[in-house]
This record gives sequence, structure tokens and C-alpha cells, in this order.
Amino acid sequence: MTKDFFEFMEETTGVRLNDVQRQAVLHTDGPLLLLASPGSGKTTTLNMKIGYLLLEKKVRADRIMAITFSKASAGDMSERFDRFFSGLTNEKVHFSTIHSFAFQVVREYLRKKSQDFQLIEGQVPQDEWKKGWDGPEVPLHKKFILKKIYEDTNGTQMTDDEMDELMTYISFVKNRMASGKELDKITCTVKNAVSIYQAYERFKKNHSAQLLLDFDDMLTYCYQYLLDDAVILSKYQKKFEYLLTDESQDNSVVQHEIVKLLSQPQNNLCVVADDDQSIFMWRGSDVTKLLQFEKEYPGATVMTMSQNYRSSQEIVQASNQFIKRNQNRYPKEMFTSNSSDQPVAIKTMHHYEDQLKYVTEEIKKSGVSEEVAVLYRNNASAVPLADKLDKAGVHFYMKDIDPKFFKHWIVEDMLNFMRFSYNDRRIDILERIHMKFNAYISKRQIAYLKKMSIETSIFDTLLESELPSYQKKAIPKAQKLFQSINQMPPDQAIRTIREKLGYDHAIKKMCEKFGFNAEHLFGIIDTLEKIAEGLGTLKDFANRLKELEHLVQTSKFNKNKSNLTLTTFHSAKGLEYDKVYMIDLINGVVPSQNDMERYRNKEYGPMEEAVRLFYVGMTRARTNLELLTYHYKGSERVTESIFVTNVKKIVQPAGEPSTSKKSKYAASDLSDESLLQVDDIDLGLEVMHSAFGPGVIKEYGGDQIGIQFEEGGYKELLLDVCLSNGLLKKL
Repeated sequence: MTKDFFEFMEETTGVRLNDVQRQAVLHTDGPLLLLASPGSGKTTTLNMKIGYLLLEKKVRADRIMAITFSKASAGDMSERFDRFFSGLTNEKVHFSTIHSFAFQVVREYLRKKSQDFQLIEGQVPQDEWKKGWDGPEVPLHKKFILKKIYEDTNGTQMTDDEMDELMTYISFVKNRMASGKELDKITCTVKNAVSIYQAYERFKKNHSAQLLLDFDDMLTYCYQYLLDDAVILSKYQKKFEYLLTDESQDNSVVQHEIVKLLSQPQNNLCVVADDDQSIFMWRGSDVTKLLQFEKEYPGATVMTMSQNYRSSQEIVQASNQFIKRNQNRYPKEMFTSNSSDQPVAIKTMHHYEDQLKYVTEEIKKSGVSEEVAVLYRNNASAVPLADKLDKAGVHFYMKDIDPKFFKHWIVEDMLNFMRFSYNDRRIDILERIHMKFNAYISKRQIAYLKKMSIETSIFDTLLESELPSYQKKAIPKAQKLFQSINQMPPDQAIRTIREKLGYDHAIKKMCEKFGFNAEHLFGIIDTLEKIAEGLGTLKDFANRLKELEHLVQTSKFNKNKSNLTLTTFHSAKGLEYDKVYMIDLINGVVPSQNDMERYRNKEYGPMEEAVRLFYVGMTRARTNLELLTYHYKGSERVTESIFVTNVKKIVQPAGEPSTSKKSKYAASDLSDESLLQVDDIDLGLEVMHSAFGPGVIKEYGGDQIGIQFEEGGYKELLLDVCLSNGLLKKL
């Protein structure tokens, strides 16, 4: 009968399962962890398992619940199930997101207690957000409530970046079920984040007769209500005899706990996941829950689907070796029966601009006749690329629409500097930027100017008042610069604002004072300078920003019109393309500066997640994968990502011909076996330098190596010099 099921499925649906997939389908009793490598057919296997329960085991559809992470995934599973089984059964299986199920439980519990509630999530129109609110009562929306509490607590205005970080922090806290002293251990650069979070929770519970709930409360309250109400818990445990969860590597701690409660006492649970694709730590996901599955569910079975049906031999082999640099994972060997195709290409450009030019020209030359994706770590990478592609007449679909870039206060600052250069009588503009350039204009002076009737330059008005000696020199200098800015090409104007008016210095000071992410802010400024290149006037620049904003927002309508997709590594998960370009692969981006800093401090989780993120990017490609890096961004020297260096060692092992410096080192006649060779290099390796003494390798990329010496501190050294002169030994 079992054999008949698989034969019948092959005849009716064209789906032929491999041996491991069949074993997974047949395993119906007790907990099962199904580890699914990229492209291994997990959704098909999951649907076949549901079909087997219905058609062979005669389980009623309403006794089965399939849970996944996102609405899109739930919709995809449901659509595929209907495609396979709509002609074979009329029963409707319950495909749900974990949040949707949690909301059902919360609503049922609160109705039982006659407790009204109100959801306080949702989009806030930009104009409404900027306008704020009138009167003492804050609108009952999460963002407005947090803004009010932040400003009451800290006595300053809240930036959009701080709002984003605070909301991420609160979501993380709830999804990790953190409380008490644990809150102090969670990193958040927003001032008084713990106090704001606690005040926010009090506000929701005590503001009115209604209980106020945000999106993450659905999960924490659901879990608590299931613990508190044995009747409701028993109802759902009996209702769903079989529980299947997809994309479980994305589940947070509280989500795992909800699933664990629901699966009892039968524990007929099938968890489909890939620990190597767990990339949402910042949302509270926890890969250790998967790694401890057999401890959480005694007697559990763990199966591994390792056959990749998506990618070429070269891509599968390189990806499989790369992910092994992580220690905390299930051992597995991904393989494919697909044929060989293009070698994994690694291209090192001289300059960031060369990368943009190369990608644009390659895509334009190919005509995008196949499915192509450009993947990047941060959304900031997308804007200059979109600008370049648009100027070249290349249409694209941008999966991650991030219009906030164009509304960011850095963008507003730059436009305000330019506006003020056209009219230096505008006190309203000066009030927004006076702390961000080196004329040292105080709030007291702004208040003085607002009382005046300004008919000439504000600078002239200030010079007529009593000034400290340093301002008597600074103000005329600033005035002269502002007068010249509107005559400059916009890229030169931006450089003048940054360097001569001291905007970069002001931003650096703000980052130090308020904990802002300097890497992110300077990335925005660099992007603006890149957009400005080749434009004639400041008005041209302002207009180009509007054009780009419109272009980015409308690119979502190109989903089925363009074969070219621009998206982040995170959003590309689950998708596949013929050709993939992974761009901006430099240290400080992939991995991020924060990843590397925490790694130096022996906190390895973030670096391992960065490895998984890179792996996700690599495994999106079917036949053609290109990794792109460069030596310079602006005038700054950068180093290739350590991950690119790792992949180089995989695709060009020692002893094989190579155009890299690797062959030069391998050919060295230095005879001491303890001398460091390029293939020995790894983060955390202890070494001895002939001049600086013992140390530990902390960074490695391109032609540089970063070592933390016991006595000499941290130093970045030229790799070529160290290796060819035998300066480093392994300890």
C-alpha cells in the first residue's frame, strides 16, 4: 500500500521522492526533525507527508495543522498542496502562520475573561508620523506610544533610526522571553532602552480598560494563556493530532515553546528546518533550539535531506565546504546530481565604483534573458545600484522597498545645507542644521535670530552682535563656503559640506554621544555623494533623489516584468535564480563591523550567523555565482570579506594554479614547518610574530591580516610581507 502511494503520486503529480524524502513521509509517529539543505525539496516533501496522512493514514484534515513563519510561506505551501491534491481530496488542511494561530488563542482567552483588547500595530503614513499629535493624549499606536515615552524619559526628540532600533530591541526581548536582569545583557544603543521598554509594557496594561497588544504580544500572551488555561490548551492539543512546522530555523524561543506545548502528549511533530540557514537572530530566532532537539524531545528521530536539486556541482561543492567553518551545526554533506557548469567566480575590483559599473555592464550585455539577482547585506547598497541601472536603461524588480532612505534625517540635512546656500536668511533651515557645521552657532543665538527681522544674511546679523573670538573667525568662513556651494556640482558640494563645513566631524560626535550607528550613517552620506556624481546643479541632485524614490517605490510593479531582482540576503532566502551577483563583499559589511568586534570578544554567535547569511546568498544560484569585492570605497582602503577569502581557498586549493598571491606563498623556499602559510590562516589562530611577539588572528581579508598582540595591541599587517619574510609562526 505504501509503495502504491509513492507510485500513485508519481503518476498523478509527476513527483518522484528520493529515499530520505520517502522515509520522512512514512515517519508519522513521534517527533521528527527533518534537516533540509537548500534546494532539497522540503516543501514538496512536507506536502507529500500531509497527503500521506490524509490518503493512507485516513487522518481527518482538521486534525492536521501546518505552521510556517510567514504569510508568503503559508500561502506557498497551501498553493502547492492544492496543485498536488485538489483532485484527490476535498479536505482542507489548516495552513497557518504562528502569529495567526497565536491571535486565535489570545482572542479566545480574552473573550472567555470578558476582556476587551486593541491591536496597536500597523503602518503610520509618513505625513501623519511627522505631524505627531495634538493634545495630551497620545494616539494608541505602538510607534507613537514609544515616541512619547522616549521623549518623556530622555528629554530629546527621537530619530527614525532610534525608533527602528528600539522596536527591534523590544521584539527581540519578547521573542527571547527575556526578563529581569537578562534585559541588561541585551545590546541596544538607544538611551534608557530598558526603562522605556518597561514603561511601554506598563502603559499597555494600565492605560485603559482595554488591553493594548502589539504584534509580538500575540506570541507571549498566547504562550502564557496556554499555560494558564488547561481547558484551552487541551482543546488544541486534542484538535491537532499532527503538527508540522516549516522554516523552523526562523522560529524564536517563544515560538518553539508554543509548538512544544501544542504537540504534547502525542508529540506527532514534524519540524522541517535547516540550522545552516538560521539568519534571524535579531528577531529572536535561536538555532540552539534545533541543535538541542533530541534533548527537548526524547526519542526523536533526526533525518537529513542533503540532495540539492537546484544548483550546479561547483556551487554546491563550494557552499558545502564554506558552511563547515561554523562549529555549532549538525554535520551534513550537501551534494547534487546536477551537472557541472560555470566555476564560482570571484572578482576583485580596484574601486567600489568599478563594481557598480561592472554589474551594470554585465547585466546590460546579457540582456537579462535569464533570471538574475543582485544580492547585498544592507538596503543601502541598493540605491546607488538602482541609480546606475536606471541611467543605463535597465529595468529591475526591487524586492525590499525601503523608502525610508529618502526620508532619512541625513538626506534631509544634506538638502537643508543646499537650500541654505541659496538663501542664508532662512532661520527655519538654520535651526535644523546649526549644530552640524563648524560655525558653532548656539541655541541661544538661534533664539536671538528668531526674534529679529532678518532682511540680510543671517551670518551678517550674527557678526553685528557680540561674539566670542572663535566665532568671529568661524562665521565668515562658513558664510563664504555657503555662498560658494550653490555654484558647485552637487558631488563637490557634498564633499565641501562634509569636509570644510565639518559635517562628517559633527556626525561622528553625535554617534559617540548618542550611540548612533556610524557605519550606517556614513554609508548614507557616501550613497548621496555617489548619486550626485555627474549631475550639474544642486537642483538636479534634489530632482534625482525624487526620481529615484519614485523608481524604488514603483519597482515592485516590475515583479513579473523584469528578470532582474535586487534584494537583500535575508529576503532572498527561499528563492532561486539562474545567476547571482553577491556585491559589497568587504569586511565591515559582510561580516559587519559589529560581527567582527563581538567575535574578537569571544562572542561567536553573530559571526556564525553572518556565515549562514553568506551561505544563503551562495545557495540562491542555479548555475552562475559571482562574488564581488574591491580595494577602495571613496578614498578609504577596505579589505575583502574574510568569507571571500575562505571561498578562494575552497575553489582554488593549495597546489592548484591560481592568480592570487596564494601560489607565491606556497612556492616559498622557507623550510621551517612552523612558519605560517596562507592555508593555515583562520580567525582565532594563535601566532608568534618575530617583532611583536604572541598574538591571535582577529581579521583576515585581501592583502591584510589583523592580529591582537599580547603586548603590542591590535595591528593590521601586510600579509605578503609577513608570509614571504617568515615573520609569523604557528603556536
